[in-house]
Amino acid sequence: MTSATHTDEFDPFSPSAMDDPYPAYARLLRAEEPLYLAERDMWLVIRYDHVRVAAKDHAALSSAEGIAYHRSTLPVLFGLDQPDHTRLRRLVRHDFAPEGVQFWRPLIEQACGELLDEAVATGDIDLVQQAIILLPVKVVTTIVGLPGDDIAKLKLTAGVLESFVANAKVGESAPDDPDENALRLQAAKSALSSVAGLSTFLGGLIKERRTRPPARDVITKLFAAAERGGVTENEILWLCLTLLVGGQETMTHFLGSMLDALLHHPDQFRLLRSRPDLVASTIEETARFYPPVQNVFRTATTDVLVGNTTIPEGARVELSFAAANRDPRKFPDPDSYRIDRRMDDHLGFGAGIHTCVGRHLARLQAATFLRMLMDRTDDIALIGELVKIPSPAFRGLDHLPLRLTPKSAPAGAPATTGVRPVEARRENPGE
Repeated sequence: MTSATHTDEFDPFSPSAMDDPYPAYARLLRAEEPLYLAERDMWLVIRYDHVRVAAKDHAALSSAEGIAYHRSTLPVLFGLDQPDHTRLRRLVRHDFAPEGVQFWRPLIEQACGELLDEAVATGDIDLVQQAIILLPVKVVTTIVGLPGDDIAKLKLTAGVLESFVANAKVGESAPDDPDENALRLQAAKSALSSVAGLSTFLGGLIKERRTRPPARDVITKLFAAAERGGVTENEILWLCLTLLVGGQETMTHFLGSMLDALLHHPDQFRLLRSRPDLVASTIEETARFYPPVQNVFRTATTDVLVGNTTIPEGARVELSFAAANRDPRKFPDPDSYRIDRRMDDHLGFGAGIHTCVGRHLARLQAATFLRMLMDRTDDIALIGELVKIPSPAFRGLDHLPLRLTPKSAPAGAPATTGVRPVEARRENPGE
C-alpha cells in the first residue's frame, strides 16, 4: 500500500483540458498509481487496469451521488446502485441486446437514408446541426415509444446531461474568475431546473401514450411491468429519461467524433473507402480513441484499494475512460488512430453494470450512417470551423461544416477513395 501521489499539473475542468486532454494524459499515465488532485479534492484513476477494476467495484465506488464532480442525486439508471439498477436494467435488456436492436434496422436505414439524401443534395452543410442530431432522436423516440416530432423539447435532455457535468461550460466564459466554483454550482442549479421541466414534459407524453394501443416499444413493456408491480410510475419516467439522454446526446457526440477522427486521418479514411469491411473496427477504434463519455465520477463508500493506493472513504473519484483507452501498457501506439487495430476490450462504452445499455444500438446506427455516407459521396471536405463541445466529461462536436460531393460513378462501380485534407479547424468557439 502506498501513500497518495499528488499532482496539480492537471485540472480536468480547465479550458485547455476540455479542448484536448490527451497530451496531459500521456504525461500522467507515466505514474503507476492513482493521482490525488489537491486543488479539486478529487482522485484521478487513469491506468487501464485500474479503471477497469474500479468501474466494476460498485459496492466500494458508488454511483448514487451522480457521475459528475459536483454531487447530485437523481434516480436515472446510471445514477443507481444495486439492486435497483439491475432490476430496472433487466426491464429493457432485451430491447437493446444485439438481437433486439436488429428489429429496428429498417427504421435506422430509413432514417439514415432520408437524412443523408437531403444532406448530399444540399452539398455544403453543417452535418451535426442538420443531420447528425436528428438521427438518434428519430431512432430512440421510436424505440422507447414516445413521439419525436417536438425535437426542440426533446433536446432539453441536454439539460439533464449538464446537471451531471454542470461544470462543462463555465470555464470558457470566466476561466480566471476567482469564484469559478460558485459559477459552476449556479450552472448545476440551472441544469436541475431543466431536468424538472423535462420530467414534466415527459410525464405528459407518457400519460398520453397510455391512451394508444400497445406496440413493439419499450414503454409498452414498462406499462405491463408496472401492472405486475415490477416498476413504479416514477421509475418509468426516469428510465425513459435515461434512454432518451443516452440515445440522443452520446450518439450525436459519437457520430461527430467518428467523422472528426476520419477527416483528420485521411489515410485511414482512404483505407476505409477501399475496405468497407473495416466499418465495424472503425467504430471500435473511434470508441477507444474518442469515447463519447470521457469519464465518470464515483464516491468511495469505504477506504478502497486501487492498485496499491488506498483512496479514503467519502472521496470523489474520477474514472477516466479516455485516459485508460490511451494507456500504452494496454494499447500499443495508443495515440495513433488505426481503423484496422484488433481489440475488443476498450472502455469506450464503460465497464461493469453501468456499461452503456445502448452500445449495440449505437454500433448499428454508426455503421449504417457511415456506410450510407460513403455510398453517397465521392468526396467529403471540411469547409469551415469545426467546433467541439466544451466539456470535461463528453467529447463531441457542435458544428461540422462539410462539402459533400455526390457519388458520380455508376451503380456497381468501385467506390472512389477521395478524401480531402482538413482545411480549417477550431477547437474552441472563443479562439
